[in-house]
Amino acid sequence: MQTIDEVELSVEELAERSGATVRTIRYYQSEGLLPAPVRRGREVRYGPQHLDRLQLIAALQERGLRLTAIADLLRHSPDDASAADWLGLGETLSRPWTEDHPVVLDEQELARRLTGTPAGTVEELVRTGVVERRSDTTPVVYFVPSPGMLEVAVAFVHLGIDLEVGARLRDLLQRRLRDMAIDLVAQFTDEVSIEHLADAGPGALAVLLDQLRPLTRRTVDLLFAHEMERAQRQLLEAASERGPES
Repeated sequence: MQTIDEVELSVEELAERSGATVRTIRYYQSEGLLPAPVRRGREVRYGPQHLDRLQLIAALQERGLRLTAIADLLRHSPDDASAADWLGLGETLSRPWTEDHPVVLDEQELARRLTGTPAGTVEELVRTGVVERRSDTTPVVYFVPSPGMLEVAVAFVHLGIDLEVGARLRDLLQRRLRDMAIDLVAQFTDEVSIEHLADAGPGALAVLLDQLRPLTRRTVDLLFAHEMERAQRQLLEAASERGPES
């Protein structure tokens, strides 16, 4: 009787056991996501390692990893990396960086958060995209994509800053930070993560990423603060060079 390690499967049997289609299996094999099967005469046979790999790919996709990222990581992974290591890495990569998650507020709760703001603030918040009025429910509720940004908008109102101005500043920051985040992740992958993965495996990389989160946020905070100081100094120097207006 064959043991589990000795079982050989046709591609159809592998598809049945894994839940993947035959077409998907062949695509994964062509992309290097699956080890090459064993050839028996004119037939190819698959073993437990192929089933394990298919289950791993499915689990990583469920945790939000794209197939291109999975393929890249698998290519640079040590051969002895376990499924637990990979799932731990997938969990780390899909973990949010903030507790600032969307909420739905009724009119009373939104009014409470807007205490002390002038009439018409709700309409301004809706127009600038800080909250979204959902009129398809009874009673009406408000979807807030970022409670933190709602707090910032309310603080702007208390300071007398127009919410349209605040929205333009927010959009500018978001565009620049999105580009920065994309570039940072790409460079980190090229210069740190793949090299570290090749040396230590996905489990160690997951630990490294967890340790880097607070350091990354601290670095961004410090660099942004320094650049704001620089920009303000340049503004003052430019004003000083122009001299008092006549």
